[in-house]
Amino acid sequence: MQLVIADTSPINYLILIGHVDLLPRLFERVALPDAVETELAN
Repeated sequence: MQLVIADTSPINYLILIGHVDLLPRLFERVALPDAVETELAN
């Protein structure tokens, strides 16, 4: 099983270029820590 733990910067740039859906297509599981989710919400 492939697992990626997402950091804020890559997620933010994927959102900006409209390709946030890329991670789940590349990896079976994507973990988004609470701190990263909070930082993205601000």
